[in-house]
Amino acid sequence: MSFRFPGAPGAGRRGWRLLLWLTLSVAQLGRAQAPTECTLSLSGRVADHESRADLPGATVVVLETQQATETDAAGNFHFHLCAGLYHVRVSFLGYQSETAELRLERAVVRNFQLHPDAVALRGATVRGERVQAPTQPTATLSAQALQQTRGQALGEALQKISGVTAIQTGPSIFKPMIHGLHSNRLTILNNGVRQEGQQWGQEHGPEIDPFIASRLKVVKGAASVRYGSDAIGGVVLVEPKPLRDSVGTGGELNLVGMSNNGLGAASGTVEGKLRQLPALSWRVQGTAKRAGTLRAPGYYLKNSGFQEYDFSAAAGWRQETYGIEAFYSQFNTRIGILPAAHVGNPTDLQLAIARDKPLETSGFSYDIERAYQQVRHDVAKVTGFVETGSAGRLTATVAQQTDFRDEYDKFRPRNNNLASLNKPELSYTNRTSTAELLWEHHRWYNLTGSVGVAGTYQFNRYANGSRQFIPFYTNTAVGAFWLEKWQRNKWLLEAGLRLDQRKLQVKRGDRDSTGAYFVDRRQFHYVTPAASLGATFDPSTHLTLNLATGLTRRAPAANERFSDGVHNAQYELGYDLVPGNGALVPETALNVGLTATWHDNPRLNGEITVYQTRITDFIYQVPILPAVVTIRGALISWQYQQTDATFRGVDVAGTYKLAPRWLLGAKGSIVRARDTRQDQWQIFMPADRVEASLRYDFLDQPATHFRQSYVQLGGYAVARQTRVPDNYAERDYKLPPGGYALLGLEAGTTMHWGRLPLDLSVAGSNLLNTRYRDYLNRYRYFTAEMGRNVTLRVRVPLEF
Repeated sequence: MSFRFPGAPGAGRRGWRLLLWLTLSVAQLGRAQAPTECTLSLSGRVADHESRADLPGATVVVLETQQATETDAAGNFHFHLCAGLYHVRVSFLGYQSETAELRLERAVVRNFQLHPDAVALRGATVRGERVQAPTQPTATLSAQALQQTRGQALGEALQKISGVTAIQTGPSIFKPMIHGLHSNRLTILNNGVRQEGQQWGQEHGPEIDPFIASRLKVVKGAASVRYGSDAIGGVVLVEPKPLRDSVGTGGELNLVGMSNNGLGAASGTVEGKLRQLPALSWRVQGTAKRAGTLRAPGYYLKNSGFQEYDFSAAAGWRQETYGIEAFYSQFNTRIGILPAAHVGNPTDLQLAIARDKPLETSGFSYDIERAYQQVRHDVAKVTGFVETGSAGRLTATVAQQTDFRDEYDKFRPRNNNLASLNKPELSYTNRTSTAELLWEHHRWYNLTGSVGVAGTYQFNRYANGSRQFIPFYTNTAVGAFWLEKWQRNKWLLEAGLRLDQRKLQVKRGDRDSTGAYFVDRRQFHYVTPAASLGATFDPSTHLTLNLATGLTRRAPAANERFSDGVHNAQYELGYDLVPGNGALVPETALNVGLTATWHDNPRLNGEITVYQTRITDFIYQVPILPAVVTIRGALISWQYQQTDATFRGVDVAGTYKLAPRWLLGAKGSIVRARDTRQDQWQIFMPADRVEASLRYDFLDQPATHFRQSYVQLGGYAVARQTRVPDNYAERDYKLPPGGYALLGLEAGTTMHWGRLPLDLSVAGSNLLNTRYRDYLNRYRYFTAEMGRNVTLRVRVPLEF
């Protein structure tokens, strides 16, 4: 069965009706569960699930502290708690009790809707460890904010957080950037496993299905002590929700359709817990996504479609003092590469860059032709814990991941026999094994902390006949770390130390001055220390101040040293291979950030972060002019360089309640990056940007089937990047594009189909069909960005 969406030729209302019919048919299987969010101050409302009527006098208990209260006449409750993990139980005579797990880090309003039950009152029992808030500035996408990004790539979704942008290659490859830093300076953890594979080239997005996450968390600033020396710029945590803790079977279905490129996505989750084996919980999840040709204002972007098929499974066995969990996921995608990036000679390349639109355009199609990349990423993890008496908890995690990457050039080999095999020109495999042993001790004289050891072993391989882009290498790392937190009254202090020893062994073919071939073998040994110090102060119940500093040394990666060749229609050259450069040396970064959060107020809430990062021997890419000409033509070309750089910036985000149902929101970010060695602006940094929205929440009407309805008008503006290196026209293929402003509109509701709530939303982006190019998109040399797009999202909770 196939679906068409508005914007694709021949699409009409029939596609929307079919999608809605499918949604309502599946919807009769389940019912919803309320989302959970985190804060230092906990408040909310208790209501009847069916009528949404207030429940005054309901009992709300925090199980860890045994604090208890009753809801007031409007069904509201409020607590002030220390940072940590808590379990809140809500009960009311004639209703099923409900227990929720809350990790308190920031302001939260947690509403409960109890189900009538005249026969029995049951409550789920949830166990978990108490944790404390971090001193680094953090931001989270969860609940409705996360739902509004469904269907987008991970790097694209994270741009809803202030201070986070993305290095982009076309409509489907987004690499997250935090405060101007990306790739090897960011650590991405997929369900607790450090993601390996996304670092190799700016044309690789993280190989992670965002539908797997119930929360996306970003730590902005150095977090190298806990997560390793590559976390100079920050950490992205992709967190699935915990395995089911109550007996039964449930799940969720998400459907997404987009008009511009005909994208259709379906993701389903089923999870359960058996009454006969209450210690056992399980979950399976899968996603299918397909998009056709993207439409820029005025033309279709040829070969811009992509397809993606993912699945994951998890099972856990948990008792009071020990537990074990296994997880496996597989990510599969095929992504078309822009034909305009493949040209035969330097003159054609200059003409392609100068054109207002690509020479090769097309009509709408789901076909993906050469050139394209085919990627598969497997992750397997086993983690277990055991309580070490009353002292703490010991946790062990082992993981194995494999990244398979095939790249097909635009043109097949000239040899007909080889061409008929249709093999990739580059076929690359990267395998990584990781292990970590962590001991967390319970509170002792206001101190809580953890100590751990971690190890990594990584190597790569090429298929027979494949060209080589990065040489054969093995990379091993062994490290130990220690983190302690001291909390008393309004103060939280944190300090940490880490020491890693790394060894990189490289084997590559080369030719000497006479042209004779030989094998070049090299070894690099590094000791990479990291230290952090932070403080959190709560001068009042509404104001929180965070100060965090970090010092980190990062070892160069194999691609930064020895990249050499064609890669996704571009050419890259490693630092050690550039004549006159010598050998690449490690980076040393000193980071400091101050965050002020004004929270839990009836009208104005917000956050501002100011930061500075100094990186000695900063590793970055610059264009090679003129472009390198290979047997595959003239391609946009890059080489790695090294300098000293300073990054400064400000992130601002806030909301203001204009009236009981009107909410004004805004966020913005500024990055200033200087090459201090050459005393000029750093190349390829994000331009100033700001986003604003005005939201209206409709008053629920008990007589209708619709609840929690809203409409939101938004605007997004990006300035032209004028802070570029001197003589920029001689250092890049094209000057930075002009600034742009986009208009968006979204409406959503919870539609009740019987007793089942369905979350529906329709969002329009770039409604004025503005033609623009983004400075951080490597396709900006050839084409404009996506035009007008309308997205339909449907979320169907299931309870069998």
